[in-house]
Amino acid sequence: MPRVLLIDDEHVFFKMVDHALKPHGYDVEYAKTGMDGLRVAGSTNPELIIVDIKLPDLDGYEVVQRLRSTPRFRSTPIIFLTSQTELPSKLKGFEVGADDFLGKPFQPEELVARVGLLMRRSEVIRSALPAGPTREPATVVAVHSLRGGVGCSSLAVNLAIAYHQVWDKPTLLIDADMTAGQVALMLNTSPARTFDDLTNRRASEMDDDLIKKIISKHNSGIHFIAAPASPLADDSFSDDLWPELLTRLQDLYDFIVIDTAHNFGNITIHMLNQAARVFLMVAPEMASVHSAISCMDIYSLLGYGPEKIKLILNQSLAVAGIKQAQIEKVLKQPICHTFAYSPNEYIRAINFGQPVLLNNPDLAASAIFEEMAYTHVAESVKALPPASPTPAWKRVTQKLTGKK
Repeated sequence: MPRVLLIDDEHVFFKMVDHALKPHGYDVEYAKTGMDGLRVAGSTNPELIIVDIKLPDLDGYEVVQRLRSTPRFRSTPIIFLTSQTELPSKLKGFEVGADDFLGKPFQPEELVARVGLLMRRSEVIRSALPAGPTREPATVVAVHSLRGGVGCSSLAVNLAIAYHQVWDKPTLLIDADMTAGQVALMLNTSPARTFDDLTNRRASEMDDDLIKKIISKHNSGIHFIAAPASPLADDSFSDDLWPELLTRLQDLYDFIVIDTAHNFGNITIHMLNQAARVFLMVAPEMASVHSAISCMDIYSLLGYGPEKIKLILNQSLAVAGIKQAQIEKVLKQPICHTFAYSPNEYIRAINFGQPVLLNNPDLAASAIFEEMAYTHVAESVKALPPASPTPAWKRVTQKLTGKK
């Protein structure tokens, strides 16, 4: 039975639409607000959507724009059903991606005819296109610095947990530092399988069974791949292994956080290339800033645009260090997020394998992890609210809305 979603704050129109379409075999879902409509759309995947322009929260134009920004709704038929029938309203409706426009009040026979026409057209288009995945592309981010001790692994661990807590979707943490990875230690685990199991393997040998063998699960809900127990050089691994591995992992997970090594070796470059965002960690001291300058120069040579690089300032000094404005001026880019000086919390977290976000959810840093996990995703992910929003999602969206 084809599913139709009506987003309209007037319940009487739901009754009218349902009465018109149900005898013709349509199952009509209903939502009263724009945000509720986006949630219902995300959870039910309707074959056709009917939207009013005037809604209590988001207007119909923004609802359609959000739907069109997500791959699975780019070709879904959308009809505006509204009392705003002036030409400018119609033109704007078509501009944001609507397929048709029907005024209120409407004739049931006309609605049935327009819905039937759009459904038939959609079926023809779908049958002509090759089948593709319906899930959103994975969000891949990397944490990097040429200088150790500035908090890269702490950020990577807590950010992965934050992605899982905010979005409640499969999340993977990769420890890509093959010489000194600390992710397993920070998660208080000793996995039997690590990247050791991929030494001397080629891309042609990669399959799902092999990948699953090296993935461990943490009690926070995230999965992770641990660094080797003993240091390994980059050439211990086949160079063609990494593109194949990362491609397969993106089919399995919605969010992937990579803790990179403090270098620009082959493995690090593969990881950085795959990431949509690179979080460059900086501390307010001269050696860290100098290494960050080198990073920015090499990022430029690798062809990374400024939108890919996000500066993260970790106030790791008890005394006054280099001011944020000076760091931004030298690196020619604004600081995206700043973590306050709080050494005791991180030392305890590392020593006891208790990530800050789990052990101290009320800490200011925990709120920043959640904000990063919400902010640094594809717009298509933010466009559709979760069908069952998590406490973390509610908390961070309320905070960001308050900021606006």
